[in-house]
Amino acid sequence: MKTRRIYLTLLAMTTLAMCMTAQEYSARHDSVWVYNSWEAILDQWPDTLVVNPEISVWTPYDIEFEIRSRNANEMLQHQTVAVAVGDTTWLVNTQWFKDQGYKGDVKKMEDYAPLYFNAKIAFIQCVPTRTSNGMALLGALLGDPELFSEDPWENPADYFWIDFESKRVDKIDHKKLSELLSVYPDLQRRFEQMHDYKKRHIIQSFFIDFIRRAERDPSYPYIYDRLYPPQALQ
Repeated sequence: MKTRRIYLTLLAMTTLAMCMTAQEYSARHDSVWVYNSWEAILDQWPDTLVVNPEISVWTPYDIEFEIRSRNANEMLQHQTVAVAVGDTTWLVNTQWFKDQGYKGDVKKMEDYAPLYFNAKIAFIQCVPTRTSNGMALLGALLGDPELFSEDPWENPADYFWIDFESKRVDKIDHKKLSELLSVYPDLQRRFEQMHDYKKRHIIQSFFIDFIRRAERDPSYPYIYDRLYPPQALQ
């Protein structure tokens, strides 16, 4: 395995949709790098380059690619794991997880969504499209700004943990985060002692602390080793 590390781009990362104002936006981009395996992603070694695709941004977390070639479209829909647009924007193919038998919240996702990763951790930022309408109604009834608005461009996004070993994609809520923090008891205690530990901003803040700790921790396993455990390669 190559030892080159990929460092996580956090709040500075800009997705295609962050600067958009309309609910639907279509554009052409000169090139999109295509990655058809996690190994290619981690090694930053793309499988191919797609030139001038049409990019439809339905929401900041639901982005679709279309090419004139039927074979290329089929690849992007089912074979491709992720694409890179420009130097900083990574988008993961949620359909790939479904095709690979992943369970959990990925079944509520559509098309491509923002991907954040380093050599040890990967997660998706998303507002699941299949729950937004019902949650918008619930938020209106309860008057809760933490729930979804009627405008998908204004909906607050959550983080979704990619568990390569269990083949799951799960929302990082307070229960999931406490589970992740169990490897670092001091962080887990601090998180669980917070008065508002169930709030989105508290969860995301401690999740970033977890990422930084894992990145410096030599004992925390790499994604590559979780995808390809030594015993499976023998």
